[in-house]
Amino acid sequence: MISLRFTASVILGLGAIASSLLPGQEPGQVTDFASLEKLAAQLALKPYKAPSQKLDPFFEELKYDGHRQIRFRRDKALFADLGDVYRVEFFHPGWMFKKPVQFFSVQGGGSQAVGFDPKLFDYGELKLPEKFAPPSGYAGFRILAPDAMLKKPFEFMVFMGASYYRAVTTELGYGISARGVAVNTIGGRPEEFPDFTHFWLVPPKPGDKFFRILALLDGPSITGAYQFDVMPGRSTETLVKATLHLRQKVEMLGIAPFSSMFWFGENSHPKPYDFRPEVHDSDGLQIEIEGGPSIWRPLDVSRDLRLSILETDRLKGFGLAERDRDFKNFQDLEAVYHRRPAVWVEPRAGFGKGSVVLVELSTGEETWDNIVAMWKPAVLAASPQEAMKFEYRLVWLEEHLPGTLAKVTATRRGFVMDSDDHLYVIDFSQGMIPSGRPEGWAPDMDVIISSGEAKVLDKRVMRNGETGGWRAFFKLDVPEKTNLVEMTCDLKDGEKAFSERWMYQWRR
Repeated sequence: MISLRFTASVILGLGAIASSLLPGQEPGQVTDFASLEKLAAQLALKPYKAPSQKLDPFFEELKYDGHRQIRFRRDKALFADLGDVYRVEFFHPGWMFKKPVQFFSVQGGGSQAVGFDPKLFDYGELKLPEKFAPPSGYAGFRILAPDAMLKKPFEFMVFMGASYYRAVTTELGYGISARGVAVNTIGGRPEEFPDFTHFWLVPPKPGDKFFRILALLDGPSITGAYQFDVMPGRSTETLVKATLHLRQKVEMLGIAPFSSMFWFGENSHPKPYDFRPEVHDSDGLQIEIEGGPSIWRPLDVSRDLRLSILETDRLKGFGLAERDRDFKNFQDLEAVYHRRPAVWVEPRAGFGKGSVVLVELSTGEETWDNIVAMWKPAVLAASPQEAMKFEYRLVWLEEHLPGTLAKVTATRRGFVMDSDDHLYVIDFSQGMIPSGRPEGWAPDMDVIISSGEAKVLDKRVMRNGETGGWRAFFKLDVPEKTNLVEMTCDLKDGEKAFSERWMYQWRR
């Protein structure tokens, strides 16, 4: 996890920066989303030109320990002279982040380039060469809320690396990473990582609720215009508007993608030889379908890639979540995994027929993200001239509740004693018990095998006196020839859903 400290606030001319685009595409003419859409549409008709990664050898060869010494001069943040408003601080290129990104400030009916200036950085104990070529841009940026919010500087969002961005809340730290778009994550072709190559920052005013960012996406197969309106709080809100153009056919396009880390949890077998009971940023995928069901898919990993696809034309929302908030289940004072945010995507426009896709990659450590979730549209544009438009609300939060339904709180599994049958134990919260039910009432339980051959045995539900909720048990007899089973479990009040739907994939 990166936590670096940088800033900048110099305004320069457009000359060198404009040359990074093609003739006729002037970034200084971008003042709003409509003008950015026009720029992205023009760029889609031209051959892709990869961003330069050429840095001065001194910065090119920086390692982690050297790069982290470079710190911003806090009083030089962009927009710091506008009062107690949102401020922007920039990251210095080097180490893993070698692609300079161009920045502009929208003002006076146009936009002015925010140029790189090494005088705005404290280089710590690094011995800079007497002469060196400064980078042509910054590696990324972070946004600070007005100081009045927490009575101190509060960094709540970071954009850095390809089209990645992350956010925190006033209560929860960094964890899940969002992306502008995902290209060929699955499908057989090499995955592409388009870059946000240019950002336009709209100067904030005192009292503004949201801070606006415009971003140009560019990659071998795609261009895009993005608008982000961001607001921090106990839940940090991001309103995203995107217009995308495909330069060429892609195998898979992921909208509102984000990635997380799951190494092992309460349902993992075998567990690594580690002092911590669980290690993950997220422990489940949550999906809501208009008219039902609400779904909880616990995360897990195995030796092979695990792929789950849920098709629908009635998506109400989806997200990754860290439902386990008990420190005792993590025992990590430094990573603080029990205080990682959940994310929730609420579609606003452009989400018609398609699929929620979950990719779970095997991993042997906690360093790298290995979980990807996204929305995959069923129909893609047929030519670069055809625009695809999407709008959604992305919230970083403690938890998105499934209404009054009983929610899944834990998933555990193991072998039945003296048997090779599998035992599943699923804990649910209490939910809203219908009125008029007798003392000792318990919901019914429905377990369905949706894919693969297996037999469900001995299913039952009982009250969990320790949690106040419900505990569901069932056994699974899996034939030797079966390698994969997809299954669901619902608690019901007659024919009516009483819980969200537990959905799980078993692999041999």
